[in-house]
Amino acid sequence: MATKQKFGGPWTVEKLNILSQSLEFYTTALKEQPFQLVYIDAFAGTGRIKIGDEDDYEIINGSARLALQANGNFAEYIFIEKKKSFAKELEYMVATEFPEKKHKVKILGGVDCNTALAEICAKINWRKTRAILFLDPYAADVQWETLRTVAATEAIDVWYLFPFNAANRLMKKTGEIDQTWKNKLNDIFGDNSWESEFYEEDMQLNMYGTTEMIRNANTESLKSYIEKRLGTIFAKVSTNSRVLLNRNSSPLFLFCFAVSNKSPKAIGLALKVANYILKETKPE
Repeated sequence: MATKQKFGGPWTVEKLNILSQSLEFYTTALKEQPFQLVYIDAFAGTGRIKIGDEDDYEIINGSARLALQANGNFAEYIFIEKKKSFAKELEYMVATEFPEKKHKVKILGGVDCNTALAEICAKINWRKTRAILFLDPYAADVQWETLRTVAATEAIDVWYLFPFNAANRLMKKTGEIDQTWKNKLNDIFGDNSWESEFYEEDMQLNMYGTTEMIRNANTESLKSYIEKRLGTIFAKVSTNSRVLLNRNSSPLFLFCFAVSNKSPKAIGLALKVANYILKETKPE
């Protein structure tokens, strides 16, 4: 029996609705353009996702299946899935449900997304190709250098599910953060600028007669900072990133959209569509 991914909640439906609308745009509005269009999914899964509780759940289409179902066609679909068993199920799904597209699908199973994306960016001729990349990491799996490599192609638009909650949990209320945690935050944000951005000196003296660094951050300021950091490597980043909430209405992820193409026309079109989708695709 096929294995379904056992994670997800309302935020899963929300992000996939956004992605689905974006894919519909790319495969229809850009089909007459003089370049090949590629879809890259860095955490492709099995094509199906189980959401809800163990005794009360439903199975919904995952990102890979949505891409294959989108109206119009990509010239190539590249699915990266580190878990080999998931990759095998994905291969079976493509062969049995989308045989007409099998020749366009490349499944990279058992490989790390950072390694795979670096190779993809190096091999494809980006003068003749454009791509949409979906980054939906399980945690802080995407390295900043990978994002930099993607941006350097100047041909890939990115939907990135930023690990908002993971970063938030690592930033303690005081500046006394373990170096291991600091290193993880540096990896997530690309450098250590988060320290000066979110920590300030407490004007009150502690019991030792010295001052401490205290955190000064909220959801909106963290959202703005993430967008600003992505803007240091991408040509343009939407300022309408969607904060996705967990079942307790606490911020879990930040769904960001970034454009690597420096052409004003390409930026204008991509942001117009992405901003519309981010504003209009609201959860029920």
